[in-house]
Amino acid sequence: MFERDLLSYAETNWGNYIKPVSEISKNEHTKVPLVMGDELLYDFDAVTDSLFSPKKTPTSADGMKISADRVELIEFKSGFKPKIKKNSFDERKVKCEDTGRVCEKYRKLFFEKQKKERSELISSIRFKAIESYITLEKHILPKCQQTDGRCRLIFTVVIDEDAVEAMEDTLAEVVGDKETRDNPFSRIRSSLQRLTNNRDANGKAYFYDSVEVLSAVDFQNRLQLQAL
Repeated sequence: MFERDLLSYAETNWGNYIKPVSEISKNEHTKVPLVMGDELLYDFDAVTDSLFSPKKTPTSADGMKISADRVELIEFKSGFKPKIKKNSFDERKVKCEDTGRVCEKYRKLFFEKQKKERSELISSIRFKAIESYITLEKHILPKCQQTDGRCRLIFTVVIDEDAVEAMEDTLAEVVGDKETRDNPFSRIRSSLQRLTNNRDANGKAYFYDSVEVLSAVDFQNRLQLQAL
């Protein structure tokens, strides 16, 4: 938690950085939005760019949503939905022309490569979570007025994976199952766990109060409910 009036500061200084979620969530390569909608967020990438020289600009979350008691940094990340699942793998494409048998080595390498790509995405998210916090803590909050109210800081990751995977995690949490599940939602949450609920030598809280990992559908539904 922090005790700075970021809401007033953003309303006064960041009017040019407000964009619809469909713009902020666009994949930088395909230009396809991860989340469709007209709901407005602050473009935190643009805010960060405005604070640093080009060669010293840190990585940053894509968006930011601010209220009086909650600040949410939001990272939209595509690439988690498997291109090909093991149960739908077309084995005809890995048959050896000479023997007619499936090349098990090639099949294994394919899925290992896909797993490695996911791991790299998670590492990227972790770097963005850390550097976004530093930007907020060291370059933005000192410019804001002190306030008596406390504001929670949340880091939210929105990914292109099926909502049913997230539901499995939620149900496991409800029944008290603490075992880490083998899906992107669990792995991302586990990677970011050490960035929550920390205190320095003076007992001051730092990093995030909590981390949320949502499917694009769940995030879009939440935005629509908040807009009602």
